Amino acid sequence: MMTIDKLDGLNILDRYDIRVVRAKYIDSPEDAIAFAVRRTAQDERAIPIELCAVSPDGGVPKAEGPLSGHDAIRAAFLALRPAVDASGGRILARAWIEPGTDIRIEGRTDAALGKCLTLSSRVHSVERMVPIDTQGAQALAEHFQGYHHRGDSEKRRRMLEHLLMRVSQFFNDEPGVESFTLSPLRVHENSYTVLDAIVRLSGPIHSRKRLEAHAHDRKGHYQPAGRQ
Repeated sequence: MMTIDKLDGLNILDRYDIRVVRAKYIDSPEDAIAFAVRRTAQDERAIPIELCAVSPDGGVPKAEGPLSGHDAIRAAFLALRPAVDASGGRILARAWIEPGTDIRIEGRTDAALGKCLTLSSRVHSVERMVPIDTQGAQALAEHFQGYHHRGDSEKRRRMLEHLLMRVSQFFNDEPGVESFTLSPLRVHENSYTVLDAIVRLSGPIHSRKRLEAHAHDRKGHYQPAGRQ
């Protein structure tokens, strides 16, 4: 089983209309500073970013941020560089997403049940077999929200249902995906963002041809659709 590059994983998810963070591997403080420039702003305003030390095995990175300003970005990069160089890892820059509710969605392939999807927080988890239809996504979201007793809005519940259906479609339609972890997946009242993805393969994936242009490129860049 192979764990694919993080940017490839984000790219695949985006092709299934799953909202993911804008991210890029960087090799210098100048790369990180350039990444912080808002892409759609005529006055080149900077946005807060995070820097993450990504290990060669693709583990979930610890983020340093939010970082605003050249000095803060340069200092964070220089602090991360020695450990990254020693491990053979990479430094990943990603847009900083405001604090919200962090959840996790995991997919696994069970020998008896087939593909299953788990939605979890730090205190509770619910699981369902894939594929998940509209009624299944609704039941899963209602069970999850009902356990937490936070008075989540109808809009937020529906957003969670749509997300579950898109993730289910991704897992069901990609036979080469053995398992995956989307965490942290940050939820706000009207939006969500996947901040990190670990995708493990047991075979080829349908999106592979579209990924080859930048796959495993140390200077690779991932720009999701929509605003960040």
